[in-house]
Amino acid sequence: MSLLTRAEATRYEETSRHADVMAFIAGLEAKGDKRLHVTSFGVSPEGRELPLLVLSAHGVTTPGEARSLGRPVVLVISGIHAGEVEGKEGCLMLVRDLLDGKPGLDAGQILADLTLVVVPLFNPDGNDAIDPGNRKLHLPKLTGQLGPDSGVGTRVNAAKINLNRDYLRQEGVEMRLLQTRVCQPWAPDLTIDNHATNGSVHRFSMTYDIPHTVESGRGEPIEYMRNRLLPPVTAALKANHGLDAGWYGNFVEDERALDADRDAEPGAPVREGWMTYPHHPRFGSNYRGLTSRMDLLLECYSYIPFSERVRTAYAFMLETLKHVAAHRDDVLQTVTESQTPRERIAVRYGLERFDRPVEILTRTPRTLEGAPSTVTIPHLGRFVGTTVVDRPAAYLVPPSVAAHLRQHGLSLQEALGAFEVEVPLVEALGSEEGRAILEAAAVGELSVSWRRGPRKAPAGWSLVPTDQPLGAVAAYLCEAESDDGAVENGLLPVPALGEELALWRVPNLG
Repeated sequence: MSLLTRAEATRYEETSRHADVMAFIAGLEAKGDKRLHVTSFGVSPEGRELPLLVLSAHGVTTPGEARSLGRPVVLVISGIHAGEVEGKEGCLMLVRDLLDGKPGLDAGQILADLTLVVVPLFNPDGNDAIDPGNRKLHLPKLTGQLGPDSGVGTRVNAAKINLNRDYLRQEGVEMRLLQTRVCQPWAPDLTIDNHATNGSVHRFSMTYDIPHTVESGRGEPIEYMRNRLLPPVTAALKANHGLDAGWYGNFVEDERALDADRDAEPGAPVREGWMTYPHHPRFGSNYRGLTSRMDLLLECYSYIPFSERVRTAYAFMLETLKHVAAHRDDVLQTVTESQTPRERIAVRYGLERFDRPVEILTRTPRTLEGAPSTVTIPHLGRFVGTTVVDRPAAYLVPPSVAAHLRQHGLSLQEALGAFEVEVPLVEALGSEEGRAILEAAAVGELSVSWRRGPRKAPAGWSLVPTDQPLGAVAAYLCEAESDDGAVENGLLPVPALGEELALWRVPNLG
């Protein structure tokens, strides 16, 4: 008898609990297939195991073995927002079907030409807080989803942390474990991050996006995704599965309603544009942009039935894996050649229009029963650096910041002696009103002037060289005028006006 997920076994009336996920994985492992390695990257705050699956025709069990093959590593993360359950179900089904060699999947080529690393349930505590009221459909407010009616888990973890706003702060136990035990050692060339989105009514089964930090990390991996991966994968999704997909966003008019927590106006025309989410690297996709690796944010459409959402997530992951396997050398070369950080790094951005408008499949009126229609409107998805700094040779930082940067995977040195430095002096403190989707904003923008000259490094401080692959992460956290920096993320106390900030720039070394 074929192994089934809880969703399949209940005809999509229920989603998998953590125990169901673990039982499904145990069923896979019991087959003794050497192409599957089952391990764990830790335990959640409430004591649930965090499973990790590794698939490879070459029997890979470690990051070193994966790298020695000279093939891309693809990481799939599901369940960071545990109420968004289609990625969890879809990735378990896809793992099963790849190992079973299901016809039409090109499983042999996929498992031979890449290493697939799967986090099927990143937020198990939130997943098991199932309640029929979680993500319940309320279309006037553009919230919720269509099923399963038996309920889903929560957006946050047990500590009420939104893990997809926690990539820089790393307050959540799960986030620290993911970074130190999965992302840093496996160093995936591409990460696929599964979500579901409500918001505007449209007719795309899947919407997607790529990192917005285009002038912070290297641009080549982002451009590969935009120009070389997503167009053929989108076409394959339509040709092979009959599913439409397009760029993530909301109509500007609906975005205003979401931010104001008021009802949308489905009969009103939409003219102003299709707008994506902000650029801040507290979001996972934008953080991975700082690492100069490829990233794919998948946002399945919440207003189609649960079974269709699972089918859509499965299909998009499959077509993406097919593309990476078929173009493995191009993917590897793009990422490998992008590991030297930029000379100039943006630490604040503005959102502008692309030159070309975007075609959005929607409905008129914008209700689930509205007639199919199409609009062509401005695409507000182009991020332009508004504060762009020359990358210094290094930063000098106090112990609290140093420990946090090491947690991000950066290499630091003990700071000894005197350095020619630039020390930020706080001139103004902004307030972060911004869009509601930012959620965790606390301080807002700092404006500084600079004191320049020789200074002895304070005892216990560390030197953070920026000429390393994660140099953009260091810059976004350590630049005083960053809009998602050390103060915003609680690494330093909020300074007073006129106070020096303990984030010193070292323009040159040696």
